[in-house]
Order: sequence, then structure tokens, then C-alpha cells
Amino acid sequence: MAFGPSLLLNRVIMLFCRLLPTGFLLLSATMLFTAQFATQPVWAAQVPSLERVTAHSTTTASKIDSAAFLSAVVATHNGDDVQAAQSFRAAAAADPTHQELLRQAFVRSVMAGDPEAVPLARANAKLPGGQTIISSLVLGNDAALRGDWKAASSFYHQAEADPMAHLIMPLLQAWCAQAQNNTDAAVNALTHIQGSVLVPFYTVHAALIAQVSDKPDLAGTLFTQAARLMPGYDLLLTRSFAAWYWAQGQQSKARDLLRGMIDADPMLALAGKQLQAEISHFPVTTPQQGLARAYVLTAFLLRQQSRQQTPDNGRNGPSDHQFDEASRLMLGFALGLDPHLAEARLMLAEIQEDEGHQDAARETLLRIAPTDPMAPVAAFRLALVDSATDHLAEAQAKLVQLVQENPDQLLPLRALANAYAGQKNWPEALAIYNKAYDLAQAQKKDDWSLLFLRAVAYHELNDWPHTKADLKAALALAPNEPLLLNFLGYSMAERREDLPEAERLLRRAVELDPHDAAIRDSLGWVRVEQGDLQEGTTLLEHAAEQTPEDPEVNYHLGEAYWRAGRHSEGVDQWNVALGLKPEPHDEALIRAALDRAAAAGDKKAEEIQHAPRATAPQGQTEGKQTP
Repeated sequence: MAFGPSLLLNRVIMLFCRLLPTGFLLLSATMLFTAQFATQPVWAAQVPSLERVTAHSTTTASKIDSAAFLSAVVATHNGDDVQAAQSFRAAAAADPTHQELLRQAFVRSVMAGDPEAVPLARANAKLPGGQTIISSLVLGNDAALRGDWKAASSFYHQAEADPMAHLIMPLLQAWCAQAQNNTDAAVNALTHIQGSVLVPFYTVHAALIAQVSDKPDLAGTLFTQAARLMPGYDLLLTRSFAAWYWAQGQQSKARDLLRGMIDADPMLALAGKQLQAEISHFPVTTPQQGLARAYVLTAFLLRQQSRQQTPDNGRNGPSDHQFDEASRLMLGFALGLDPHLAEARLMLAEIQEDEGHQDAARETLLRIAPTDPMAPVAAFRLALVDSATDHLAEAQAKLVQLVQENPDQLLPLRALANAYAGQKNWPEALAIYNKAYDLAQAQKKDDWSLLFLRAVAYHELNDWPHTKADLKAALALAPNEPLLLNFLGYSMAERREDLPEAERLLRRAVELDPHDAAIRDSLGWVRVEQGDLQEGTTLLEHAAEQTPEDPEVNYHLGEAYWRAGRHSEGVDQWNVALGLKPEPHDEALIRAALDRAAAAGDKKAEEIQHAPRATAPQGQTEGKQTP
């Protein structure tokens, strides 16, 4: 399938995000965790559904503040927990007896990290079944913020029945013990746990508890132990251990440790200068901050479980949406305890992006202080969000600044080139891709995806020799990448260049990704061009069934029908393709085919050509054109 420019940015962004390092919050966690929560957590039944509150509200409309309720529903659908919480609270205030409204106001306030969750937790506790795991954690966090650690411990104990809460309960109780000057008991409780996948993280928190308790020797021993247990870098551990080295006068070890983590993660490298500038600062200095980090860990565990869950093993358990809701609850707890915790906001924005709530993700990222060490990471993620939501000028401005601030970093250069590509400014995109490629070569980094992206720019500039050269070089690095095999094979077929080789490439792509409609279309077209109308038509029909709104697939299928003597079906298919608002290049091909049909005496084709041409509405989404 051809690589048209209409949806190029989406393809590039999808590839770019697929290749981004995503583990900077807990770099080693993906190596530690497997699916382990077969039992459905209690929270899954405690988050009130929007459908339930909406249905219930239709019977009591006279009492409800309809404007506030509508605002709450819209905000919830948009993933804006801050606005949803405010609006649900306003709606609930108009009808304090409406239990579902109260529950929604409560849960959304928790997700927003809003202090109003506390009185709502107390109000919900008075309702039938209102004393829940969530309310226990909220009241425990409130007690912790007030310094009533005995009450906090008691509330946390009430939440132990939940499988997920049970995993982090040792952390919550340990920090309560530390705050009550029971440091030894807290450390012992965490370090004597065996057989849990969380042992490395329990050890990190034990070290943090020792450090907060002014026991640097014990903290150093535990940081060393935790570092041995971690198979990779962990942001919290690395920053804390580096700060400990610095406090011990071992500045060189501190810098080397932090540099090792930064060099291992291109995303974190953007914040390298800021992290080095903050090297002497411990990220956790109070028990409340320790609790917040425990909740961030829980949110990450839930995210990992969601990603590892297959449709089969998730059939009788929580859905991906429920996992995301639970993760956002945990992050709401974290931000309620530590509103300045950038890692929580970064993870929250990632969830919002995954759910399609780009505007909410943008607002979340904007709440990260520009003075925070992680601010460059937030700026980069914000630029990606802007690129994906057609705020290309804003994205470009942010990325230009990041490139200037990080001249030796590939990540912002690639993203800037992608932004120019999104604007269809191909000469500028190619110039930046060239800079990125030269930098990658200077750093001895072979990167097939960068060659692919540059090939796209060459392709759009009609430079086939350079396109082909970059695709072949990329395939030498990634010979089993369907994206590359399809792009090169179809581009060769378009030019009728070495069709047997094009077919070989595309058959290999089909083997690697047999369900990809674009690849089926490409192989079908090659077979048609080689005269095998039977296999070609079958492949193209399957592709059209998968992507019925793709004008190019429909054009190819129409051509196959026409060549097979099925003229009426061919013309019908071209007519369908025209109605899907193809790009100019594809429209020219379709109309040329209709001209041929009209010249051959096909009346239907002649009528289509003489019909008034529809203009695509502004902002019309064009057909899917991907390699």
C-alpha cells in the first residue's frame, strides 16, 4: 500500500512511541513482574460506573443540578478528573441523598488528588456499604497528612483485604511505624519479607526509612542491597543512592551512578542536567512522601498487569479500563499526599493518553513545575501530545527548545523532524532527519527506525534512489520488520521494478504479520501486476473487508475486477473509492481508471466522471494510506 501523506504523522508518531523507552519510572519492573493478580481486586466493584449513576439520575432529575451533572459526565468522558470532581460535588450538593452521585463525587475527587475526597469519604461511610477499601485508604492518608499516625495505621489495616492493597500494606504500615519513631520495627518488617516480587522495592523503602530516620550507615547498607536486587535502574533508588553517596562525600560515585541511569534511558537523558544539579537532594524526606511513592509503585504494578493481560485471562477479571481506573486512583492518593510528585503526573498523563484523553493529558503535564528535575521529560511528552492533536506549531516550538538545550540527544531531534513531517514540510523534515542520522552515526548507534523515517521524507520528495537505499539499509538492521518489507516491496511494485523481488519481500511481510490489511493489499496488488488475478483479487477482497473505508484498497480492488473482465464491479469499486475522499495522487489514479472505462464504452463510468465533484469538509479525515 502506498505511503500517502494524509496520515503520515499518525504512522510516524505510532512508530516513534512504539520505540520510545517507557520504563523510566521503574526501569526494572518489567523484568520482575508476571501476571499475578488472578483474583479480582475489591476495588473493581467499588468504582461506581458512570452508566449506573446516569441511569439512576433519570428518575430523580427534578432534584439534580442538571448543568453540573452534564458538566461532570462530559468531564468524565474526557478524562478530566479535576473538572469531573468539582462538577459531581456540585451535583451531589443539590441532592445529598443521591448515593450514586456521592460515590462518583468521592471517587473522582480521589483521582484528582482533591482534599475534598476526605469529607466525602466520611459522608459515604454513612451510606449502606459506603465503608470501602477506597474510603479506608483516603481516611488513612488524611490521618497521615495530619500526623495522626496511629489512626492512619488503623485505617490502612482495614484495607488489607484487597489483593493489591495487601501488596503495598507493608510499605504503608512501615512508614506509619517510622513516623512513630519505630524505625527498627519498620525496617525489620520490610527486610524480612521473602518470596515476594516486591522485595527489591521493599528494600528501597527500608533504606529510605533509615535515611529519613537519620541512620545513614543503615541506609547505605540497604541501598547497596537494593541495588544488587534490582536487575536494572530504578529512578527512586538511583536518585536516593546518589544523594546518599553525595552526603558521604563520595561525589564521584554519586555522579557515576546517576550518569549510568541517564545513559541507559534516552528519555531520562533529557533531564540529565537537572538531575545532576539536584544530585544532593533526597527525593523522599518525609513519611508522607514515602507513602506517596508506595502508591506510585502500586499504580505501576496495575499498569503492568493490564499490559500483560490477554483477552482470555482477563475475561473473568478486571478489564483494561478498570485497571486504568485503579491506577488513577492510586496516583490520586499519591498526589493527595505529595502534590508536587512529577513521576505521578507523568504516569497519569500516560494513562490519559492511552485512553484517548489528550487534552486531559496535556493539562496534567502542564501541572508539573518547570523547576522540577523531570520538567524536560514533561516538556517532551507534552510536545508529543501536541503533535498528536494537531497543535503542531506548539509542538515544534517546544522541540526546537529541547534540541537547543540537548544538542547531543537524538530523541528531541527525531521528534522535531516528525513535527515537520506532520506539517508536510518535507525539506525541513529531511534536513533534521539527516542531522539525527549523523548524530546517531557519530555515537555509533545503528537505528533502523531512523532510516525508515528518513526514507519516508525522501519518498515524499519523490527521491526514489535515496528512499530505496535507506529502506535496504534499514532492512539490513531489521530484516524481520514487516513495516520495512511492506514499504520497500510496495514501492517497487508501484514502479514495476523487479516484481519477483517485490513479491518475495511482501510474502515475507505477510508471514510476519498475516492480519495486516495494508500488507495484504500490497501483496494483492503485486500479484495483479504480475497477472495473477485470482490470488490478487482474493487478497484485495480480504484487505477491503478489513479496511472498507480505505480509498486506495478500493481502487486496487476495482482494477483487479476490471482486468478480470468484471467491469461493472470494477467501476462500482472505483466509485466507492472516490466517495472516500482520496488524496490527490490517488484520486488522479482513480479518475484515470474511470476515463479508461468510459473510453471503452462504460456508461456508468462516464456518468461518474461527469457528476459534480464533492468537496471534502474542512478537517475531513482521509483514507488510510500506510506502507
